[in-house]
Amino acid sequence: MEHAPLLSPRFVWKLTAVVTVLCLITLAIAVAGRMIGKSISYAGNTSDRTLHEIIVGDDVISLPANVIRFESQRVSGVQNAVDTYFSWPGMNGYSEARRDIFSQTRSAHGLIFARIAQATMSRDMSGRFAPIYKRLTDGPPVAGPNGLDSFRLRPGAGYANELMYVEKAASERPYAVRCLIEDLGSEINFSTQTGCQRDIFIGKDLSVTYRFSIDLLPHWRQIEDDVRKRLELALEN
Repeated sequence: MEHAPLLSPRFVWKLTAVVTVLCLITLAIAVAGRMIGKSISYAGNTSDRTLHEIIVGDDVISLPANVIRFESQRVSGVQNAVDTYFSWPGMNGYSEARRDIFSQTRSAHGLIFARIAQATMSRDMSGRFAPIYKRLTDGPPVAGPNGLDSFRLRPGAGYANELMYVEKAASERPYAVRCLIEDLGSEINFSTQTGCQRDIFIGKDLSVTYRFSIDLLPHWRQIEDDVRKRLELALEN
């Protein structure tokens, strides 16, 4: 009596095909996982330094991709605004060496965020202090860090939990910055999660609103100088 083979050639071929398909699927999952993992680790950041010429109003600003915060804005051409971020000191963009600075989730220490858009007001924050903000202060000034005085802003005026820090040297256009704080009670507690915001004019018709951690407030002079120089340089290129 003839005996049939235990495994027919057809069955072996099918089994080989199934194993091959499973191997290909496993390889694809591994490659995709690596790509997705890398994308997640970048969290929208990029180390690409390709320059983009962005037109905002009548100004053209040249910025590398690694200082532009959002991927959708990393293109040349006309845009309503562009959001940027820099490590400080140095005013550098994202890189592998500075990944930890840019990947913070509970703090913005060492980062400066700057939104560049067309100016919608006739005065920047320094110009608005005397005619507007000064009238909204509550009580006498209190000495602040590195040549600044702090003023409480009236909560009823829409500035709850905010202080305004103003350069002590009296002038028509003093340095002025608004800072969020946790509590305006008898004891003021600062947090690395709170921040300071200031706006300035650059170029032909641009307003730059930049933000930084309140921990960096003692360095306000250097930060102001660095922001202006970095963005004015981008306008010249």
